[in-house]
Amino acid sequence: MNVQEVQEKVKEYESFVENKLKNDLKEIETILKSKAEKHRDWEEVKETTKVIRSFKEKNRDMRLKVDVGQGIMVQGEVTDFEQNYIDIGLGYLLEMDCDEADRYADIRLKLLQKEITHYRKLAVDIKVHIKLTLLAMSELQGTLSLSKS
Repeated sequence: MNVQEVQEKVKEYESFVENKLKNDLKEIETILKSKAEKHRDWEEVKETTKVIRSFKEKNRDMRLKVDVGQGIMVQGEVTDFEQNYIDIGLGYLLEMDCDEADRYADIRLKLLQKEITHYRKLAVDIKVHIKLTLLAMSELQGTLSLSKS
């Protein structure tokens, strides 16, 4: 390989790393952030069902403040702990009791954990690919400097 071919190949690799691999990595990191947020939401559902159960067992009414948006808080009281409405996605709410909500949250958490693991593995694969490409570039540049000497 002559000097010009090596320089072109190095530029190709640089372009591949910058335009393809780093963009793919950013997309995966965005997806991972979204999945982690959903995971926290479902953990919050489990925690809420635990709190509701404790109030139900103590046979007490629950007083709470709810943010209805734009910093506006509304005070309320929960007296019926039998049914809860769980957002299952796409704007649909499903009526469940605490046990059903807890089991459903467990299912969603397991699914999200599998997805998070999958995307983390993809991120690691892309990072390895980036490092291998950078190593190939450095070898090409090393051969270039040897041929100049």
